[in-house]
Amino acid sequence: MKVSYSAQLMEESVFRHLNHLERSGYRSDYDEFHSLADPIYELPEDDREAAFEKVNRLFFLERLKLGDHVLRALEAVGLIPKRKRTVRKSALVQKTDVEEPENQEAVPEEALVEQASTEGETIESEEGVTAIAEMEDDEEPEQDDEVSYDLAREFEERIKEVVVKRGINKVDEGSNVLNRVSGNPIIEMRVLASRFSNPEEAQELDAFLIHEFMHAKDMVDPEFDYEDAFIPGNPSVKNLITARFKLLWNMYVDARLARMGVVSVQPKESRYREFDNFYRKIPDKQRKGIFEGLWQTEKLTHEELLSMATDLDTLMSKYVDPGDMTEEEKDFIHLQGSPCPLCKFPTYNWVDDPESICDEMVIEAIQIDFPDWESRDGGCDRCIEVYELRAGVG
Repeated sequence: MKVSYSAQLMEESVFRHLNHLERSGYRSDYDEFHSLADPIYELPEDDREAAFEKVNRLFFLERLKLGDHVLRALEAVGLIPKRKRTVRKSALVQKTDVEEPENQEAVPEEALVEQASTEGETIESEEGVTAIAEMEDDEEPEQDDEVSYDLAREFEERIKEVVVKRGINKVDEGSNVLNRVSGNPIIEMRVLASRFSNPEEAQELDAFLIHEFMHAKDMVDPEFDYEDAFIPGNPSVKNLITARFKLLWNMYVDARLARMGVVSVQPKESRYREFDNFYRKIPDKQRKGIFEGLWQTEKLTHEELLSMATDLDTLMSKYVDPGDMTEEEKDFIHLQGSPCPLCKFPTYNWVDDPESICDEMVIEAIQIDFPDWESRDGGCDRCIEVYELRAGVG
């Protein structure tokens, strides 16, 4: 599997990281970078871009080891096996676990490639850098470890490349899988370069990458069966369903990471607050039960998540005991985006019980047009306002 990084990401990440180190009083890497980068301005203009990219790659991958965040995240989610890794620098000097003389002769690139083919699995992480990996010689994995290792190998062989690019803003951040249907899928990760700037925030960067790679892993997992589904309805309905689906999928990712003992971008309590905001109209007992049921579910598919995001009945039938709520009680749960019983449009500002706040004449005016309507059916604030004006009490 090849792991590559865009020139823009490497340039800005290195710049931000070195500036942070320099402001913190650590100037050695900063000075070394400028000793290599400043003379580039003396080169012909056409040659500068390639020269700067070479220096940025050297610092991103080897001096500052910012690419290690990506490799650790891929290992953590099981997209590649955990392994012992030795890295050949672009200067073609092989780093090994054995201590070597200070003036060791440089190893030719061809010899390193040949060594990689005979000693272990090779992951190309960028031009000029090859990570040579194998399991620890003296390590005897337990049976569970072997299963995990084989599964990671399966995903690694299924994915052609991981491309990490610079995100423009937080909305642009995230993972996607290209060529998923045609074969040889490519995982594209977009991340803000600012996340690489502060070594003290490395855990937050790792958590973000792990969370997003879990999404990508789901997208290439046949059992999850991801597909680009069409969501019917107007833009407001589509946006609401998409937001619910994103929340449910994030919960599914975070719950699995919690069971693995891996820190995610948000803890369980924070996800519950988000879930509570979306589904606060569901009675408290049932709402907590649904959340806990989702959190403890070990296997979900893309279709199941989308169905639960689209239809409240699907969500409640899966996680609410039939004896806890009657069908009639479920009908009076007014979630954001549910259609108003009067105008039939998706409603985001509900008046749950108009009878408790409106004049009797307003209720009578509504029931003239909708004889079967009851106050507990509720209505959108716009419809209630219209009937207040019609009844002369607005």
